[in-house]
Amino acid sequence: MKHNALLGRLLIVTLLLLWVGAACGGEEATPTPTAVAQVVETPTETAVPPTDTPAPTDTPEPTDTPAPTDTPTPTDTPVPTNTPEPTETPTEVPTETPSPTNTAVPVTNTPAPPAATATPEESEEPEMITVYYISNPNDILGVFPELPFDAAGLTANMNNIYYSLQTMRANIDGAKAGDAAACSSYVGAYNNILYSGVFYKDVPGDWEEIDFVYFLSFIYSLDRTRPAYLSCVNAGSVDDFNYGLAVTAINDTITFMTPSLNSANSR
Repeated sequence: MKHNALLGRLLIVTLLLLWVGAACGGEEATPTPTAVAQVVETPTETAVPPTDTPAPTDTPEPTDTPAPTDTPTPTDTPVPTNTPEPTETPTEVPTETPSPTNTAVPVTNTPAPPAATATPEESEEPEMITVYYISNPNDILGVFPELPFDAAGLTANMNNIYYSLQTMRANIDGAKAGDAAACSSYVGAYNNILYSGVFYKDVPGDWEEIDFVYFLSFIYSLDRTRPAYLSCVNAGSVDDFNYGLAVTAINDTITFMTPSLNSANSR
């Protein structure tokens, strides 16, 4: 734009000079036009401020790649051995211990054989017999084992009844008087008969009568002497009625069983 404006100005000046020369051409010789040097303006360069060149950043050196670790070789897993199965240990089944009941027993005059029912058990266990009181058949005297016949065992049990009855007879008077030691001895002898109860099966013919007497003596000695037993346990003494009943039962049982006991002891 500046260069074109300068050329325009020079052209105007040249035209003016020619016009002035034409006007004055009659008086003076026309001067030879001199060449006017063309002035050309040199464009100036606009200084551009230098921009800061960012310093090159350091390229991080590559890190060492870790060497791969060795993978452990798997070991063989041992094959489990067979565990032996536990064997069954047979558990002994305890026999039932007869417990005395607290039922008062009325007086009876003549001992009679009680009804006995057998409770079957497993073949390896002894059979059990349920025994009832003579005076009150609805009350259970106890449940007792029934074992194969044993002559020595039967004889020992009859002697146990005999000597226990002797102890009861020796202490019944003191129990009536309220002697605590006498009552304790009476109760102990009664329990000795009760908890020693064992019966037998397959009894030989020559022992059948002795075994029957033993069975009746066992029941009768516990049946009619029981009220005095309960009186000692609950009151610490024996009243007149239960005293007379116990004395009669003890003496009758001893008299009834003595012949068979002597026969068993002599064999």
